[in-house]
Amino acid sequence: MKSLKKQFFFISLFLILSFTILFGVLLTYTLYKVETKQLKELIYQKNKAVSFFVESYFKKFYITLDFLSSLENVVNGYKLNNIEKEEIISLYKKIQDVDSDINYLYSGYEDGSILIYNYTPPEGFDPKVRPWYIAAVKSYPHISNGIPYKEIKSREWLVSIGKALHDKEGNLTGVVAIDTSVSKINEIINKKDNNFDSLYSYILNKSQEIIFHPNKEYISKTIKELVGKDFDLSNNEGYFEYRLYKDNKIAYFTNLNFLGWTVVTVVNKDEIISKIINSLIFPTSAVIITSIIFGIWFSLSLYGKIISPISYLKERIQKIANGIFIKDQFKYPDNEIGIIANEVEKLTEKELYKKNLELMELNKKLKYLSERDQLTDLYNRHKMNEEIRKHYYNFKRYGRPFSLLMVDIDKFKKINDTYGHMVGDEVLKKLAKILVKNIRKTDIASRWGGEEFLILLSETDLEQAIEVAEKIRKTIEKESFPKDIRITVSIGVDSVENHEHIKDLLILVDEKLYKAKESGRNRVEY
Repeated sequence: MKSLKKQFFFISLFLILSFTILFGVLLTYTLYKVETKQLKELIYQKNKAVSFFVESYFKKFYITLDFLSSLENVVNGYKLNNIEKEEIISLYKKIQDVDSDINYLYSGYEDGSILIYNYTPPEGFDPKVRPWYIAAVKSYPHISNGIPYKEIKSREWLVSIGKALHDKEGNLTGVVAIDTSVSKINEIINKKDNNFDSLYSYILNKSQEIIFHPNKEYISKTIKELVGKDFDLSNNEGYFEYRLYKDNKIAYFTNLNFLGWTVVTVVNKDEIISKIINSLIFPTSAVIITSIIFGIWFSLSLYGKIISPISYLKERIQKIANGIFIKDQFKYPDNEIGIIANEVEKLTEKELYKKNLELMELNKKLKYLSERDQLTDLYNRHKMNEEIRKHYYNFKRYGRPFSLLMVDIDKFKKINDTYGHMVGDEVLKKLAKILVKNIRKTDIASRWGGEEFLILLSETDLEQAIEVAEKIRKTIEKESFPKDIRITVSIGVDSVENHEHIKDLLILVDEKLYKAKESGRNRVEY
């Protein structure tokens, strides 16, 4: 038999060097991938936050313009007498007072007149030649999707959205429009980011013309003018790269279909690479240095001692396996490693198998507890979110629809205040059982929070979901609860078929629940 000492020395030396090189490379590659993903995720999260804000910010303007364009006095404002015109201007003022994001709210007409609060147009002002007026007329019957222009007096950059006005005969009478400040939008969407100095967001219209940008010199210019080509924004969202003057950019975009805009969030690629390199230097160096030091120490300290511990371990395991604990001299059999391996298998075969079974059972219990609401034994909010994502994936890939019911106990606080929280808990537990009893095994009921429950109806469209909701509502209305309490529930209903994103579905079904509450309770809203 070859000397185990010599074999150990050369093998350990080779393995230490190989391990140091291989692990250093793998660690660097892994950390590079992880850091790149994390940094891109920061850009993605920033873009999504800005997109959500912009969509919410302008959606209220759309609602306001739709409302005003339906008013006869606004449509025919140029025909009104002075008192009636003042009433329209007063209405505009009230709307501006309510919404501080509106810089100007006004209506211009084909006869050249304009109705606007606290603003005197310059001499010879003709609304028909202004960009906001022309864009609204071209966009009819839709609202124009954001026209940047410089205010004629203050030279401030504004973005205008407007809707053309037509009388009952279908004749164009004018345009009603809302202006908001470019500076205000830029200030909100481009707050300083602690992660990146070069990160900012801007907004394009359908023609890839810039309508919001922290650099006002770029406003109203097209992307092609700045970078020499159009962006491929055919998908709803995604990453892309481009070069702007001397800087290489990494960008993430989201198309806001409601507005016809694209929100782009960019950061300099050099800054990302710099952050990645800085984050890699310390851990990579630490691992390499530690590996080398450990390897030297391992070789020097254990070279002459490794054989004795192996022999000792072999004898110890043999004795443990036989239930004997006797202190004796070390022995060096011909094949120590083989004997050790066999004895370890004998010893651990029974014990490890037993421990694994215990661990598996414990994991099952922990998994169950992590997914369940302790009071009602329904799925908790975290688990329900997982199920919604799974069903959303099946809907996107296979077209399998699902619907959500948001159920809330009417005036539940009164029950707690009158009978105490113990009785309130019993009401919640019984309600949970009723919900489970009135849905299919393929459906999922969860406690969403407090007295709110969320039900997922698989393979169910909106019409079918409404029927289930009404059945549940009527069943609960007839049911008697502890202390002979009678309760009712309000239910919001919506289907994934009506939404592009999960968050929109959850927001809308919640809004419908509150609409049911505001409309008198004990009802289903869809």
